[in-house]
Amino acid sequence: MGKTSLDGARDLRRLGKPRRLGRIATTIALGAVSVTTIYPLVFMVFTALKGKREYLFNRYGVPAHPTMENFVGAWTYGKVGLYIGNSFIVVVGAMVLSWIVCATAGYALSHLRFAGRKVMFLAILGSMMIAPQVIIIPVYTMLIHLGLLNKHIGLILVYVTFATPFGTYLLTSYFRSVPGELVEAAEVDGAGHLQILWRIMVPIARPAMLTLGIFNFLWMWNELLFALLILQDDKVRTLMVGVANLRGQYTTNIPLLSAGLFLAAAPVLVIFFFFQAQITKGMTMGAVK
Repeated sequence: MGKTSLDGARDLRRLGKPRRLGRIATTIALGAVSVTTIYPLVFMVFTALKGKREYLFNRYGVPAHPTMENFVGAWTYGKVGLYIGNSFIVVVGAMVLSWIVCATAGYALSHLRFAGRKVMFLAILGSMMIAPQVIIIPVYTMLIHLGLLNKHIGLILVYVTFATPFGTYLLTSYFRSVPGELVEAAEVDGAGHLQILWRIMVPIARPAMLTLGIFNFLWMWNELLFALLILQDDKVRTLMVGVANLRGQYTTNIPLLSAGLFLAAAPVLVIFFFFQAQITKGMTMGAVK
């Protein structure tokens, strides 16, 4: 009996060794991926803290004499402060408008019965497969005819247009989890569709709407192509376009550009750091429901 127990313990140890080796290998692999992800951010910060002369002789090392002159120059000379304000106007406006459009469409497609509802939902899903670059010329021409070029509202409407398909799909799937009896009870009590949407649907779908808002913020804040095309006047440019213009035609002040890039990335890093749990929770709940 004792011999059998010893043999069993040995077998367990033999089985445990491959598992431990697998965990160690996985940890090493994930650590390597993390280093490759974090290093560009660290390099950008180190470069932004160097002067021109130090950068020429110490490109990859830790800054020996850290300075904030590049951040001051990016804020004043590079007009980063102005561009940040423009970006917040565009991104916040587009987020709020996309919430309204997607929530209204999601409620209609999930709880209202009308002809062509399924076809419309499939059309929205199909539009998610269209790359924005494919229709960039028609969009630009339409904005010229509407007089929306070099105006924040023009870029806001473009962002809302491209954010609507995914947002509508997400909220439609989420609203379908709400029992129809709850909606019928609200209708019996005299509530209209807008009241049902605002007082019942929106509070229930708060995790999904938060997830949608975060993803839209990350995408809209970092978007460059349409912002560069639509907002050509320097006074209305967004942050990404302004930072791109810090690069000179013949020479580029790399520390100054790194400071501008860090200022542009800082809001995204803050949003992701504080809301990463909500992103995962919202997407998981939306997928399960």
